[in-house]
Formats: sequence, structure tokens, C-alpha cells
Amino acid sequence: MLHNLVVEGKVVNTDEIYNAQIGIDGGYITEIKKQGLRSETKIEATRGCLIFPGFIDIHAHLREDSSHKWDYKEDFKSGTAAALHGGISTVVDMPNTPLPGINSERIKNKKKLAYIKSRGLIDVFFYGGVTESNTDIDTNAIMDMRKEVVAYKIYLTETSGGLYIREEMLPEAIKAVESTSKPVVIHCEDPGIIEERKKELNVKGKEWRSRKHIELHSRLRSEEAELSAVRKVLSASTSSGKINIAHVSVYKTFGLIRQYKKGKVYCEVTPHHLFFTKRDVLSKKAFLKTNPPLRTGKNRLRLLAAFKNGKVDFLVTDHAPHTKEEKARDILVAPAGVPNLDTYGNFVAWLIESCNTHPTLISRVCSYNPAAFLGLNDRGRIEVGKRANLTILNLRKRVKISSEHLYTKCGWSPFEGYEFPGTVRHTVFNGIVVTEYDEVSQQS
Repeated sequence: MLHNLVVEGKVVNTDEIYNAQIGIDGGYITEIKKQGLRSETKIEATRGCLIFPGFIDIHAHLREDSSHKWDYKEDFKSGTAAALHGGISTVVDMPNTPLPGINSERIKNKKKLAYIKSRGLIDVFFYGGVTESNTDIDTNAIMDMRKEVVAYKIYLTETSGGLYIREEMLPEAIKAVESTSKPVVIHCEDPGIIEERKKELNVKGKEWRSRKHIELHSRLRSEEAELSAVRKVLSASTSSGKINIAHVSVYKTFGLIRQYKKGKVYCEVTPHHLFFTKRDVLSKKAFLKTNPPLRTGKNRLRLLAAFKNGKVDFLVTDHAPHTKEEKARDILVAPAGVPNLDTYGNFVAWLIESCNTHPTLISRVCSYNPAAFLGLNDRGRIEVGKRANLTILNLRKRVKISSEHLYTKCGWSPFEGYEFPGTVRHTVFNGIVVTEYDEVSQQS
């Protein structure tokens, strides 16, 4: 049999690493053998390379909707190109845009835009936003979105796009999502604690020096703000639905999940919380302003250890592009978030090579777990019958991150100037080789 494409090298699944040839036809994996496969086109990824199931990012902000008000930050063309550049073959877009994704019509409009702009070279899925206005089961607003979304998003504190629910509405909101049999991702920061901190710190505001002023954001959104919100979510959860605690920034959160877990409770971490600390904010200022904020060096190391020990379910980008001009503002008024899509594969290489993270764990948190959580049963492993989505890392090609090689429209990275021990050689989507190092196909 002559395959459309054969990829040869070290295959990494959640349970093993082995040398193989992968035969691909019609966008699917049709045969896996040690040797002997023939094809029209062949990729030999045998020297310093690892072949993973296509990476899946379940937390990204691609910014575009039919209003086009935030297209200057990012749009589906630039955002999906950045994702492919970073080795991501499936990305899930958050609902907090100028026209928040809180009903089926808006999600449908986003879907059309995403497919046209990405030219069908990547899968873009969507979250439905949960608000106090659409949680009433009688209105069917949440249920109406069910066919259009893969999951839902709840914000316990104010965010861009205006999505937010009060603490007392949390049980009703979770119940509304559970009725759809879809999972929910929850942003956990307690607004009550944040408001208390604002009152406390404003008293001394004029006395603070610039160093303390830069640290003010992390003090406002304290570790306890996250822990308190997580406790409330776990108390309101039931055993019938899947909940993901978004962007864990505090090590103690893992203990809460283990202690109060009633059902299927998951958690995710971001590259910036595993790499940077609040000390880095002193030099980079608002360019490293994120919600939740960066924490201490000790906390970062404990997060990283928890990741390596399998306590984390997903590695997500929380890609949140803003322009350099916006991020150059005072830290209290600059928007929160950093772009991470372009550098996702580089960061994974750092985890493997510099942090001794086992590649099978990467396959689990970057591919298998996200697919299973979202019910995407056609991907997440390299095996016959699955979609031919592959991420090939070259762990012998060191790369220094430069804005010249980024596809995100915002044009900058928190990792600019840092050197990583590896990079994405190819991203393969549905059997099509979409990238070769810094070249992304058909994105001009």
C-alpha cells in the first residue's frame, strides 16, 4: 500500500515511547509499523526528534468576533498561525470578547470567521460564556449553545468582555452547565478579597515607592483570593459534572483539590506561572501582568514540581495578546495577559530538556488529557483510526525567541531573548504538513 504520508521517528504516547513509521491517508492514521511503509511523501524525524499527538490548547483568547473591535490585538488568522507555529493543532477560544460568546448565534458567527481566517488548517473550538443573564434553565440559553461549544466558562471576577457571576449564583451556574453534559472551566479569584485589598492598600497608596507600586497588582490579587474562590467552587460542585480550575498559580490549590474533590475536578497551569516569578515583574513591569498574577520563586518551583509529579492535568497557554502600547501603561491600568501560542513548543522542549519532564507526561497533559476532557475522541493519541494530528519537536535545535519570528499580531513575547533547547519542526494537521520550523503554510 502506498500511503499519502509516512512519518518516521520516536512516537510518544502516554504510556510508551517507541520507534515507528506512521502511515497517513485521508487525514487519518491508517497504519503503524516498525518499518516497511511506503508513501508519496515521507518525514524522517529520527535525529533528536520526538513525535507527539498534536498538541491541544484548551485555553486561548483569539480576540476576534463579528464586531472586529479587538482585531488589532489578534484575529483568527494571526492567532491560529501562532498556534500552528507553536505546535498546536487544536485550540479552544474563550468567550470574553467585545460581543461575548453567550448565545448560539454569536458562537456560530465566531465559527465561520475562524474557519475562513484559518483556512481550515487547524481546529478551532469554542467555550460558551456563563452569565447571570443566561443561567436560568427555563430560558434554555445555556442548552441552546450545547451543539456549538465544547465546554463552558465561568468567571468569578470581572474580566474583559463583561463576563462575571456573583458567588451566590455559582451553584445555579454549575447546575445549568451540568444539564448540558459538557465540562466547565472556572476562573477562580475571589472578588470580595480583591476589593478588601484595594481598600487596605489605597490608604498607603501615596506612600509607596515605585518598586512597591509595581508589586501592587500581585498584592491586590493575593494567593488567598485564589484559594478562597477554589474552596467555593469545590463546595458548589457535584459529582456529575467535569470542572477545570483555570490557570492555577498557587501551589496550595492542589491540596484543596485533593481534599475537597467530590467528582471530576481538573486543573491547568500556564507557561508563565511555571517560568516567571513576581520578581521578574520588577524589570518587565506590566508586560508580565497576568490574572492571576505571578507568585514567589518558591511557589514557582513547587508548581513545577507538582507538574512533573503528575498533579496537573493540562498545560495551557492562556494566550492573551495585547499591544506593546497597551502593556507599556502603568501596571494598574494596563490589561492583564501575555501571548504564549508561538512559543508553546519551545516551552515544552524546555520542560523536557531543562526540567527533566518525561515525554510521556507531556503527551498526557498536552494531548491526551485535553482531548479526553473535551470529548474529542478522534485525537489525543497516535494510533490507527485517530486523526493524523502530530507535533514533531526537534530537541537538538536551540532557539532564541525573537519578535521577528512570531505570528501573533501583537508582535511580542514574554520569552523574547530567552534561549530554549528545542523547537517545533513540524505541525501536521489532518495529514497535512502545515509548518516547517518558522514557516507556516498558507497564512500569508
